[in-house]
Amino acid sequence: MVKSRYYLASANTSAGFVNYFDYVLRDAQRVYIIKGGPGTGKSTFMRLIGEDLLKEGMSVDFVYCSADKDSLDAIVVNDLNVVIVDGTAPHVIDPKYPGAVERLLDFGEYWDIDYLRSRKEIIKFYIDEIENQYKSFFKHMKNAKGIHDKWEKEYLKGMDFKKADEITEKLINEVVRGRTHKKSKEWHRFAGAMTPQGQVCFYENLTQDIKNRYIVKGRPGTGKSTMTKKIAQAALNSGYDVEFYHCAFDPSSIDMIVIRELDFALLDGTAPHVFDPHGNDKLVDMFECINTEIVHEDKEPIKAIEQEYAEEIGKAKKIYSNIKQLHDELEKYYINAMDFNNVNALRIRITKTLLEMYKVIK
Repeated sequence: MVKSRYYLASANTSAGFVNYFDYVLRDAQRVYIIKGGPGTGKSTFMRLIGEDLLKEGMSVDFVYCSADKDSLDAIVVNDLNVVIVDGTAPHVIDPKYPGAVERLLDFGEYWDIDYLRSRKEIIKFYIDEIENQYKSFFKHMKNAKGIHDKWEKEYLKGMDFKKADEITEKLINEVVRGRTHKKSKEWHRFAGAMTPQGQVCFYENLTQDIKNRYIVKGRPGTGKSTMTKKIAQAALNSGYDVEFYHCAFDPSSIDMIVIRELDFALLDGTAPHVFDPHGNDKLVDMFECINTEIVHEDKEPIKAIEQEYAEEIGKAKKIYSNIKQLHDELEKYYINAMDFNNVNALRIRITKTLLEMYKVIK
């Protein structure tokens, strides 16, 4: 059994900031919600606890941040149904059952408030500038989505929907066999995202123990996401649990589904998350559904649209990188203000509590 899985619960998309933290928290019996500014050690706190629990044999999910590929937004301790989560903006999380389920960890208790107040103006500058930069970033992402829609329409002109339906039905009959006698559950997440440091994708980690992997190849508008949704719905209707991994560019689209009870995963292996079949993987080529006498992808207008899209995404990436640099500068002030000895002491206490809980159920 895989002891640690990696994914994201939120992303900065063409539709704005989208998060699925409700699914991270849904089954939790105990939740630690961390509050505090940037640079206060929230991610390191979670990572070190997660690594310590892994060493003791527990199963831990590491939930990454799309605004910094090296940072965590949460960890999920599966053996204990415990979640430790960053509850600060943009994914603000507050207790629903204070004390009974959730406990607040206020890292603001450990900073030098006089130091931060003495640097109020520069801190306000960075926070306001980051907010303004995000407005520009999302504008370019929205523009890129409009261009991508034009790109899809060009392929739709030559799309054989009957053939796409036949491929989908064949896969459903091949994969979704039998029924369970329980109510199915679904989870919604991101398997990867565009970050300021580049594209990240956790396909391999999330599917490494899956025997039946189907890799979908195709172009915009060739029905990859539609097919994936139909297979997922057939599995849900038959009582199987489904993990949905949304596209971090267009969250209404699905990049991957994993149905662990069927030992099955279907994933979009095209750019920007290129993933090629290997071993026993099966290829599903949706480009076969395109009439190449109608669609000429090496000619205009497709070439021009593709270039226009790349340029708009490039502008968004540049701004995203600028935001990360601003955020790094902002963090320095909070790092200088923090008493990390208290943070470390709290981490040791919580780790000890969780290890004691594990001994009881082990």
